[in-house]
Amino acid sequence: MGKKLKVAAALGVAAAGCAAVFALKKRRELEDYDYEELDDDFDDCVADCDDTADEADETAEETAESEEETLDKVDEPVEEVDE
Repeated sequence: MGKKLKVAAALGVAAAGCAAVFALKKRRELEDYDYEELDDDFDDCVADCDDTADEADETAEETAESEEETLDKVDEPVEEVDE
């Protein structure tokens, strides 16, 4: 039973060591990461979203105008029938 406990403790220490090495590697990667590039990508994404929103607004306005014209075309014959 003592040998099993020692083996389990040794495996636990080895696993903790591997986790520590992995954490240090990830920390170094995050320190070396180019956050300015990430900022540029974010700015590009926001600009694209703004352009898309502007296009959607223009399309909605054109659609509303088109619908009004269609309703006007329908209203005229309906008024004639009502008279």
